[in-house]
Amino acid sequence: MTTGTVNTLAATLLAAQAIVVGILLSGTDPVLLPVTADFGGGIQLTSVNLGVAAVTLLVFSALCRAIDAVRPSPVIRWIEWSQVSGIVVFLVAQINGVTDVAALVALYAITAGSSLFLVLHERAVESTWPFSFGAAVAIVPWGVIAFYQVGAIVVGGDPPLLVRVLTIALLLLASAYWYDARLARVKGRPIIAERAHTILTTLTVSVLAWAVVVGSQVVVYTAL
Repeated sequence: MTTGTVNTLAATLLAAQAIVVGILLSGTDPVLLPVTADFGGGIQLTSVNLGVAAVTLLVFSALCRAIDAVRPSPVIRWIEWSQVSGIVVFLVAQINGVTDVAALVALYAITAGSSLFLVLHERAVESTWPFSFGAAVAIVPWGVIAFYQVGAIVVGGDPPLLVRVLTIALLLLASAYWYDARLARVKGRPIIAERAHTILTTLTVSVLAWAVVVGSQVVVYTAL
């Protein structure tokens, strides 16, 4: 199966999921995650609709895969992963209790920016420093999220099981992405990184979207 075919299948799957998830979430109450700023004791600036964010990520990845299927380019791959990984960390941080806009933007920027190290890693002739530096930077946002989870447990506000499972699942997918980027370099087979990108990015946005659907349905059934 060619890379173009894989990308086409991924784009179709992602687009179909965007439609289905959008329909399922349209009949539920929106999950609004607050974004605050510590001005004069703290104010809420806005809120993020988790369902809309999940569907938007599905559509964004579908478009990137469709473009890459027609005109293959590593640039599309890095744009897609930097934004998907950054936004996913932003949302995961929110569901784990991070609300301050400065912290959220910083976590997004650090995660998205760490992808640039993978670009250097892919293009470097021999050095492994870009990968090492990138991995060291990329793990920081997840450490912050873990800190909030542990902190919530300490103060008696244990995060819901779905939040914990989703956080771990997305962390494992992000780790697998970095592992495959390194494996492709070690094996000298760029195709490994290309295929892994398509599979892992598709899984990342899909897992997030369906977790939102499951969470919304649990809320509905609990209310009934």
